[in-house]
Amino acid sequence: MPLDHSLTPDSGRCVLYIKHMVCSRGIRVVRRELESLGLRVLAVRLGAATVAGPTQELDWVRIRAALVAAGFALLENTQHVLAAQVKQLVNELLRRPDTLRHCDVIPTLAQEVGVSVRQLHSLFARLPGHESLLSYITHQRLTYAQELLGASQLGIGRLARLLGYGSLAHFSGQFRRFAHCAPSFYRQLLLSTAEAAARHPDAPNSASRQANNVKPGG
Repeated sequence: MPLDHSLTPDSGRCVLYIKHMVCSRGIRVVRRELESLGLRVLAVRLGAATVAGPTQELDWVRIRAALVAAGFALLENTQHVLAAQVKQLVNELLRRPDTLRHCDVIPTLAQEVGVSVRQLHSLFARLPGHESLLSYITHQRLTYAQELLGASQLGIGRLARLLGYGSLAHFSGQFRRFAHCAPSFYRQLLLSTAEAAARHPDAPNSASRQANNVKPGG
């Protein structure tokens, strides 16, 4: 039997951490595959699925085979499972109404996962690609900023505070390095692209070509 995938104290449920879930279609496919095995699926999010039942009672051979057949992979390395849990928590923390400041995110993560800050940094340093934890958090925060710039009408200063930045200058500087343009320009590109698409749904436009030159989030 593989390692205990349930990283919660509730023995009535188990969290499966899954590679290659990168979009909403992946969520639907994973849910369908798990339900086809007779599992009661409680929740599915990018990178994770929660099913009812204690870990030791699940048919791991069938679960692994079904996921592989659908193009996914079950994470069974303790280090990778913990990293997946941390990444999921990062995205949850950034989207909470009381978004944490930069300096508070890593201590909060360590507390919620149950490891020290030093252990958390060490975990990320050993992962493939050698991306630091701070770099990952910054990338996800700015990716979320891109989402908000397109989905909300908040002023740039208020948006920066919502994202946990101490100043507009700090946010704007990081965003410029990330997306190669100012936040206001990025928002205008999105708006122009949407308006052009609404007027001429089948025709390419200059705004969309400009947007293609902006670094995408993700």
